[in-house]
Amino acid sequence: MNEMLYEIDQFEDALKTLIWSVRKRNETSILEKIYTQRHELLVWKNLLIPIKELKMGIEEINLNEVSTGDIFKTTCKRIERAVELLNEYEHELDSIINLEEVISSHRGNEIMKTLTVITTIFTPVMAFGALWGMNFKHMPELEWKFGYIMSVILIGVSTILLYGFLKFNGWTGDLLRGKKKGSFFK
Repeated sequence: MNEMLYEIDQFEDALKTLIWSVRKRNETSILEKIYTQRHELLVWKNLLIPIKELKMGIEEINLNEVSTGDIFKTTCKRIERAVELLNEYEHELDSIINLEEVISSHRGNEIMKTLTVITTIFTPVMAFGALWGMNFKHMPELEWKFGYIMSVILIGVSTILLYGFLKFNGWTGDLLRGKKKGSFFK
């Protein structure tokens, strides 16, 4: 049990490092480390099962010389401590995984919002380009003296108006500001 508790302490140190890594550098490699730690925790819990079963077996058959001895009592306390630590680490890892899911979901939503705003802003350009790309015989604006300048102005004004509408309604959010280093969302 002493060796196992020492190894669990090593696991705890790695877990603390991982917790702060999520804040500093949140990327796919961190997610890989989280699930590696999750697997290691599962292995530790699996190793502890036969030890707990042995302890319960000794208590069940009621070997008075063994079950009342100081060594057995100390070992039982260490087993209980190991079980409690592993349960707490499991809760920490679950919290880290939930945090990762929230951050990933938020970032995915921000990416989709950005793509939607960009698509919406460039819709007038694409619409006018599609219209003037058609091959009709009679397109009066092709004969106008200022037809080209008018089309550029029309595209620019409609794009600016659309962007202003999105900005006024708060639909662009903080797309143009970017993410601050060390922040989860800002």
